[in-house]
Amino acid sequence: MARTIRREQIRELPFRHGARPNLGVEAFRLSELYARADRAELDHALETPQRPEFHTLYVGLRGQGRLVVDFTPVPLGARWLTVVARGRVQQFVPDRGVDAWMILVEPATIVGSSLLAPSWPEPAIELPAADRKELIALAEQIAAEQSRPPDRVQSPLLATLVSALLLRAERLQTGWTVPDGPLQQFFTILERDHLRTRSVAHYAKHAAISPRRLGELLLAHTGKSTKQVIDERVVLECKRLLVHTDLTVKQLADRTGFAEPTNLVKFFRHHTQQTPLAFRAATRTFLPSGRRS
Repeated sequence: MARTIRREQIRELPFRHGARPNLGVEAFRLSELYARADRAELDHALETPQRPEFHTLYVGLRGQGRLVVDFTPVPLGARWLTVVARGRVQQFVPDRGVDAWMILVEPATIVGSSLLAPSWPEPAIELPAADRKELIALAEQIAAEQSRPPDRVQSPLLATLVSALLLRAERLQTGWTVPDGPLQQFFTILERDHLRTRSVAHYAKHAAISPRRLGELLLAHTGKSTKQVIDERVVLECKRLLVHTDLTVKQLADRTGFAEPTNLVKFFRHHTQQTPLAFRAATRTFLPSGRRS
């Protein structure tokens, strides 16, 4: 008889650099993480859905694999810079033929990068050969600096190296800029409050801007209305909870601020053309943890 695995929550991962807790940056190879998993040194399976409380940059070295980020397979390995911004849910698809530098960054260490904005929709950038060499060289410098004896310039120097890596990558972006001013505040408040309100007036008030002006800025930045952006964030959290937990539809409605389960079902179907339970069943078979169970 197949073993039933109960999904209770997405694993929240705090930033923990055991050797250098005050650096704000940690660098190591993906192959090292696989080796730790093989030695049973991790307290969770790699396929477990994880929501890191830090940013993760993967600078590809060899192989062609993938990482699942919020239900979307994204490239991982040679020719790719893969970025998982804080708060996104990732799952590994272990492949020992794939290797990359993993650079973990506390959010306070780097501010203002468009690649680390929660609204940035693209988790991976394909690297031309010259840029790939430069980003690998920067990752190696970060790892080497991390290994030096600590001194007063080590933390700011590491932050500078990470910023340089991100800036080189941002040169390769097209058609995307980091939100600033009221728009940055809107996305910050949206991350905080999306489970308790979908009111446009609420977000405009806390972003210190009129609802009309907020709508104009969002339309120019995303091509979507304020209501669409808010609803998409709620739908994403519903999807995460449906797939990665065993919450009932009633419990999910309570968690996401819907007065009645029927209201949640109508809202979810309107945005996805599926019922919540149909989405759960279809998506769990696709994800690494679903196949594993």
